[in-house]
Amino acid sequence: MRIKPTTAFLVCITSYATASQPEFEKVYWDTVTKTGEFAGGNLMMPTQPKDGVAHRGLSNVETIISNGPSTNRIDLVFVGDGYMIADLNSYASHVNAAINAFFSIEPLQSYLPLFNVHRVDVISNESGVDNDPVDGINRDTAMDMGFWCSGIERLLCVDTSLAWSYANNVPSTDAILAVANSSMYGGAGYSWAEIGTFAGANSAATDVAIHEMGHSLANLADEYDYGGSTYYTGPERTERNASIYTASEMAANGTKWAAWLGENSWQWDGLVDTFEGAVYSQFDIYRPTNNSMMRALGRPFNQPSAESFILEMYNIVNPLDDYTPAGILDGTETVFVTVVEIGHPMQIQWFLEGTSLGIDGQASIALPSLNLPVGLHNLRVEVVDPTDWVRDEVARDATMKQTVIWAVQIMAPVCPADIDENGIVDVADLLTVIDSWGVCNGCAADLNGDNAVNVTDLLTLIDAWGSCP
Repeated sequence: MRIKPTTAFLVCITSYATASQPEFEKVYWDTVTKTGEFAGGNLMMPTQPKDGVAHRGLSNVETIISNGPSTNRIDLVFVGDGYMIADLNSYASHVNAAINAFFSIEPLQSYLPLFNVHRVDVISNESGVDNDPVDGINRDTAMDMGFWCSGIERLLCVDTSLAWSYANNVPSTDAILAVANSSMYGGAGYSWAEIGTFAGANSAATDVAIHEMGHSLANLADEYDYGGSTYYTGPERTERNASIYTASEMAANGTKWAAWLGENSWQWDGLVDTFEGAVYSQFDIYRPTNNSMMRALGRPFNQPSAESFILEMYNIVNPLDDYTPAGILDGTETVFVTVVEIGHPMQIQWFLEGTSLGIDGQASIALPSLNLPVGLHNLRVEVVDPTDWVRDEVARDATMKQTVIWAVQIMAPVCPADIDENGIVDVADLLTVIDSWGVCNGCAADLNGDNAVNVTDLLTLIDAWGSCP
């Protein structure tokens, strides 16, 4: 058995270094009371590298959910520990149960299209994990998972470097869930390592992992009031679901969840107000709702927390999967955007020289249809997720909107009198001028661009008669 790093149960980590791998991180840990509420604290722990690739014991890599290119999706990878060959069917069942649990809670359910999900089958030499069911039992497993980390019975640790080395058999990985072959209650979450652990055969463990995803993916604070000082004396919290301000102060200043105050939806665990008690303290710190997944098992996320989830997802995923490359176009092209398909339509707006073209919702536009005059033009498209589950419009604009800009250079024709562009100014072009005679805004027969076809255009055509240079 390898010596496990010091860690803690249900982890949310804040880095204290600017390097890509900090030496130490602040770790928040949670455990669960008999009433289903969370309690916990925090400590410091060292990190481990993420860049290895392991093949020993690797049996299979399977993509379970494929919703788009890994370059623009959140790739969630399951790795299993303590599963022998005979246990792999059980492992697959444990993973499927976890997937069903994760994507049955909002906003993860509605935003499932932003995720790809993969399962890596790893064969261990022994079945089960360390210290299960009691401390002191060692098992030979691929990723050295075990309970009783740091003297905490329910803290289920994993060698994070080994977990990453197996997950790296998937082309792209954003987050890992390490599954222990155990029915014992326990779990952990490593936010810098982006790993959550749970016991595959324990029915409550997936709720704990969902809570941890609130920490690691959505950057949410714990909303329970146990384990710390009675009175909160720290500065304003950076997390969106905890604040030192009362409802009246939020409303006056427009801070934190001011836009959600007074909302009351069973889907999001009830009335949004300022309820005293959060971040391990009972007084002088507030949470948005009386209860939620960040406070107790089996609860939904509240609306400010759901908003934070969505904003953080869009820190990884862009609204567009593909588009005509930005650059200089000549006006003959059809430009397009391919939006990420979620449960509601993206908002698409097109602008020419900063003015709306009035064709919102279109995914493409043929440039010749714009009848652009000679010169340089600015074409812009803005694509944004308009969900009403986000009310912070500044954050929406910064995180959930993607803008693409093209320069369209329309060159003056070498032979403008050759209206039909057959290389010769002839009778066909003359007939076009005659047929277009009079007021003509932007038509090809208006050779001098004065919005009228008249004698001046006729003389220009006659002067250019014959083969074009």
